[in-house]
Amino acid sequence: MALKPNPTLGKKTSGGVPEPLAPEEAEHLQKLQIKLTDFVLHLIQAFLRTGYYTADHPESKKAKEDLYRRFRGLFGEEDELAFLVREEQGGQEIYVEGVMPDAQKLGRMMMKGMGELYVPKFEKYMECKGLISLTLKSRMNRDEFSAFVDVMSEPSFVDTRRKQDQDRFAQTLYSLGIFNISYIFNEEFLAPEREIPWRARLTVSRMSKDFKTIPLFQKMTGRDIQEIRGNLLRDALRPIRQSDLLCAVLRNSDLVSASERLEETIEDEIVTSLKKPYLFNTAKIFLREHLDLKKLQKQDAFERKSDRLAKKIAHRLKDEATGETEGLLEEFFRHQIISLEDLPRNLKDKILLERLTDKFLNYTDQFFQQLDQAKDKEAFLNVALSFAGMIPELVQRDRYPEILRIFETLNRHFHGKNMWALLAGQILEEIGKGTIPQLLKEKFLRGKKEVRMAIIPLLAALEVGAIPVLIDILKTSEDQWVRKNACETLIQIGPVAAVHLLKELDRQQTSVETTCDILRVLGEIKSREWQVPLAKLAKKLTGHEHAKLRQQAIHTLCQVGDPEGEEIFLSKLNDPDVEVRKRAVWCLGIIKSPRGIGKMVEMLKGLSMNPSPQSEKLETHIYLAFGLSGNITIDGQTVEQMLIEILEKRGTKGLLGFLQKHPLSDESLGAICDTLGKIGAGESMKVLTRLEKSQRGPLTLKMREAIKKMGDRT
Repeated sequence: MALKPNPTLGKKTSGGVPEPLAPEEAEHLQKLQIKLTDFVLHLIQAFLRTGYYTADHPESKKAKEDLYRRFRGLFGEEDELAFLVREEQGGQEIYVEGVMPDAQKLGRMMMKGMGELYVPKFEKYMECKGLISLTLKSRMNRDEFSAFVDVMSEPSFVDTRRKQDQDRFAQTLYSLGIFNISYIFNEEFLAPEREIPWRARLTVSRMSKDFKTIPLFQKMTGRDIQEIRGNLLRDALRPIRQSDLLCAVLRNSDLVSASERLEETIEDEIVTSLKKPYLFNTAKIFLREHLDLKKLQKQDAFERKSDRLAKKIAHRLKDEATGETEGLLEEFFRHQIISLEDLPRNLKDKILLERLTDKFLNYTDQFFQQLDQAKDKEAFLNVALSFAGMIPELVQRDRYPEILRIFETLNRHFHGKNMWALLAGQILEEIGKGTIPQLLKEKFLRGKKEVRMAIIPLLAALEVGAIPVLIDILKTSEDQWVRKNACETLIQIGPVAAVHLLKELDRQQTSVETTCDILRVLGEIKSREWQVPLAKLAKKLTGHEHAKLRQQAIHTLCQVGDPEGEEIFLSKLNDPDVEVRKRAVWCLGIIKSPRGIGKMVEMLKGLSMNPSPQSEKLETHIYLAFGLSGNITIDGQTVEQMLIEILEKRGTKGLLGFLQKHPLSDESLGAICDTLGKIGAGESMKVLTRLEKSQRGPLTLKMREAIKKMGDRT
């Protein structure tokens, strides 16, 4: 009979070994392939012998004994070996299934000469017998196997295409105690009118055929028959490793039995016997097909069966209770296939929490009124705990204003010293210890700037609970804006964060970037309690091999206001890195160091004589530092007088109408204007007014701004 080809059947790599595999597994399968090919060849030879020797002949016994040894060597556990006959576009093909991971074409298994000799003969043999499937189960013992080979090679059973011959064949097998085989004749191939994949149709046909053998088992109790039925179903399903085929078998299991009661029993057996590796994908495919079927709204027997199976699959998913199956089970619920009570406890709680969160978002003010107006401890605790429970769901929905309101309300009760203050504090502490900081961290890392800005006040409100995740962000994130926002949050948390940050520095296990971030935060947190240990750490790091860390260390030391800082800043004016020198200049300006200003004046002389891009940047920073230090006097000359002298030499046209040597860069000229705007007076105003006339563009605006500042001040 002509059958539609299944393109997935027998699809494999060279040698029948699927890839990729571990080397030892590939080697095992290659050896097994050799054993299988050897056994199949000898079994076919035995079938085709048809009376060459009588069953009790010594040579026949010896051959069958050796063949059984080969048969047993194929199986490491309960399994089976099947020959499947199909009509394909290129003609009839025989597939060998079982033992190996995938079905294989018999013609490709054998060596060229052997294949050309035996495959056509075996195809003819199966055709004469009218068989499309013949399966040998590994449970066969030696005697059963020997009797089976004898029957298959019996001349009187060469042709069993007629009904009476098939019945005689079945009776002979039964009388000899040959039960661990399964076979299907052409006319037993079920439901050609249904659109069923060929391999699934064969499985359903096998189930139907095997069930008909159950009455042959006499003196069996109901429990024994149930066990036999289960074994037969599992045997039929074992070779099926594709979830779409398993779905097809389930949907068409009504073909196995005409009894509706037995049909449901069969469904239960199949769903129960689905192996864990295939359960999830089978359920996923079934759900998709079920939803497509429901859209048709036929409300026929097929749809009712699908409804019934959907519930059974859902209950099986519930029994497995893995994260993967629960996610799929939730889809079953969302599509109203199962009820809330059919869900496992944790999934049920999740759905109830979603509903509570929906209610909270619709009636937010009423929820907060309930908390504020609570008359007893239990009422306050119920509302407060419901808030805490909803926060993870609110985080997932990006509802940060509502979360902030929860934190602020609990904080208000805590700091209000009312009768529920202790409860509010305990709940806030539990929130900080739980999963919420981690959830906020994930959003903080993945979100855009707007999301991070919304989360900053939440983490700041958590205080101690947020510190570990913020430190972790500094240690793991490569995004400088993310780290910057984390630093801002730690600064908002304030002194309570300092102890954790100092401990992190003490461990000396953070990267240069993270250490710089921590120093930056500690410098911004004004806390006398941590001033001494922070200064000690910063001084140690001013000698670090990384210039970026040296730069941040002296900056933090300046913020701390350590008495020894001036000497360190002075020494760093000679640092090999220009950025460190620029930071030292800034620090000396901040602390208004006369020695530092004097040193910088000396540096200016050398910088003006040997200009370069780096020296110009440093020069600009020195002029800005003068503005930080104020109009102090160095060697009888004020800073203002020095800057005016520089302007007249390098910033204005002389008597001959041209600039002196080494003119100021625009950046340096702008920096001088800024500084004079802070410290200058009448003489500076005159110089800038005169200079303005010879300038164009942004510098003109700078000069006017400086002149205005000086005028306003004087």
